[in-house]
Amino acid sequence: MPRATSEGGDRGGELSMPRVDEALALALAAVTVLSRVPFHARLLPTWDAVQFALALEKYDIVSHQPHPPGYILYVGAARAVEALVGDATLSFVWLAIVASGAAVSFVYRLAWMLYGRLPAVLAAVGLAASPLYWIYGEVGLPYAVEAALASAVAMLTWPARCGRARFVLWSALALGVAGGVRQSLLPLLFPLWAGMAWAGVRRWTPLIAGGAVMAVTSLLWFAPMVWLAGGSRWYFDASRELFDSTVRPTTVLGSPGAWLGNLRALIEALVLGLGLLLPAMIWILARRGLHGWKAREWFLAGWILPPLGVYIGVHFGQYGYLLTVLPALYILIAPGLATAIASPAVRRSLRWTATAALAGVLLAHGAFLVSAAPINVPEIASDSSWAERQLAAARALYRYRLRAHTVPGLREQEGVVTSYTEAIRRDFDPADTVIVAELGNPRSYPWFRHVTYYLPEFRVCHLRLAPWSPGYLDSARLTSMAARVDDRILLGPRVRHLVWMVDRWHPAVPRPPGLRERPLPYGRWLYVLDLDGRPVEHGGYRFTSPDRR
Repeated sequence: MPRATSEGGDRGGELSMPRVDEALALALAAVTVLSRVPFHARLLPTWDAVQFALALEKYDIVSHQPHPPGYILYVGAARAVEALVGDATLSFVWLAIVASGAAVSFVYRLAWMLYGRLPAVLAAVGLAASPLYWIYGEVGLPYAVEAALASAVAMLTWPARCGRARFVLWSALALGVAGGVRQSLLPLLFPLWAGMAWAGVRRWTPLIAGGAVMAVTSLLWFAPMVWLAGGSRWYFDASRELFDSTVRPTTVLGSPGAWLGNLRALIEALVLGLGLLLPAMIWILARRGLHGWKAREWFLAGWILPPLGVYIGVHFGQYGYLLTVLPALYILIAPGLATAIASPAVRRSLRWTATAALAGVLLAHGAFLVSAAPINVPEIASDSSWAERQLAAARALYRYRLRAHTVPGLREQEGVVTSYTEAIRRDFDPADTVIVAELGNPRSYPWFRHVTYYLPEFRVCHLRLAPWSPGYLDSARLTSMAARVDDRILLGPRVRHLVWMVDRWHPAVPRPPGLRERPLPYGRWLYVLDLDGRPVEHGGYRFTSPDRR
């Protein structure tokens, strides 16, 4: 079986796959794409997804359409797809679907170059069936595209590690383009590119040329992006505001224990990303140990470790971040899985058992994705035992975080958005109603962006509650996404109703007198307050009419 390199890391490996492997890679990519089509998102399930859709109406980084750092090539690609499909949501969804298939084909090719045919099949199939990878191939977010780009960069960087100098330039070009789609890919994958290029060619000239290609490519998208933001001052001010409000609190410098939260979220993402193969990965890595690592394993480590270090020490915004390195994790464990099911050193009965177990794992991943059942999360009394609290926390983790990244969870999110928008539009007049959304409510999603997109005729105020710094956003005066530092919110003279669009009322915030509850499907609520001219105090803010300032 042809390989890209010998066990000792020989640089003169095969790079051109036989036709049978080309066919296998394309077939697995096609199956991946077809498997996504029946389950794709019909609505925009998250805050960021709405901001990307808004960017198709008007590209405005200062107003977070999209949010910094800008994603200019991603939005540009979606705009081109929108011209074909005629819908903003579907344009981003189709990008994710196609990128899912592309990433699987890239993973097959890279794994074949590293380890051969069977590991390539296992890596590609394992990635395609991963619940986390699958669900991000169904929604209008950039993470499936990011997985494809990271895999493409790695696929082009490995030949550079094998001494092919021209691939130093090709991989630099790929990384420069990837940075225009998602800017974080540049710093996350640059150590892989630089380290492997130097290890492969041991000459400065190709590295300098590659760096120049990367710099020029990046400038070609960065300069227009800054110009569209209104200039460098506006661009960097918006970026700094987002960093200070969202990223800095999660860094090791911003909060001493923040990295623990990042680590916990990363572990949760690994549970969804590798599923039942997570114990297998731990066992394979522990059994092999660092002494068994050759050039191929260190190459994969150069892909995996820098992003994981950033995610733990700086920011891990959502599970989708893991897709930058998830393809590498599947390639890393693929040889161990191949040994278990095909090595002549393993008894035939054990090989058949391992094959059946692996097939069962992949089927279980797919079954979980399409049929994850909801569970109830009980209210915990103050005198509950430690075991009861831990059990409730585990149920809440599954119910509100893990299951949300499945097809039933996606359908529930879409149903919640539909229930809210239909109820508000049916029962309230935008001329006399102001909607209230909250950031910092532990029992609710911050629905501000969904209101601005799906209910644009309504005014919505987005309150930042503790532990977030005080301030609010007002859709009626939204010139940027920097919070207004004021505790007074002036209502119009015709406003007669405040409607809280929150999943459940904040448990630590007193309810204003006269607040009415209105149940909605999926266990959600609207909370309505009929105004009588008096100011309303809520969460440190004061809603007041013009004549009662």
